[in-house]
Amino acid sequence: MGYSGSGKTLFITSAIKLLRKKLNYNVSVIKNVKNHPVDKKGKDSYRFTEAGAIFSVIQNDINETAIFIKIEEGNLEGLLKWLKYGPFKLDLMFTEGFRKLNNPTVLCISDLNEIKEQLTENVKMISGVICSEEITKKSVFNIPIIDIDTHFSKFLNLFNISPKRS
Repeated sequence: MGYSGSGKTLFITSAIKLLRKKLNYNVSVIKNVKNHPVDKKGKDSYRFTEAGAIFSVIQNDINETAIFIKIEEGNLEGLLKWLKYGPFKLDLMFTEGFRKLNNPTVLCISDLNEIKEQLTENVKMISGVICSEEITKKSVFNIPIIDIDTHFSKFLNLFNISPKRS
């Protein structure tokens, strides 16, 4: 989690690349875009869900697939469970922009002054744009500041992520 421009997407894309390359993990992401529409009125996918479909899957000839799911407010846990036990083997799931989930969290910041007002008991690590600057602090409020690109193993240890068993 973090403010807009704090490096959330940067952190997640770096983590995905490293998890795929070094551990061969299958990773998924759920992003909260707040009030931005993810589907356009008039498109078939929009019409399907407006008609009452619980979910619709749209696929094209260039291997792109979009799944539109209507979830009642507050039922994100149901979506997470569906993804966890669904048809795809997932090793790890990132969420971006969901402040109320009770899961271990990476707080992404662009300025050390942004930490205190966003800190929750779930924050286990600080990262984001702040890691592109030269900072001397290794932690704030006893929470480590970690650049995932240079200290990937610290990230893995902190979140108890280990190689897949054969």
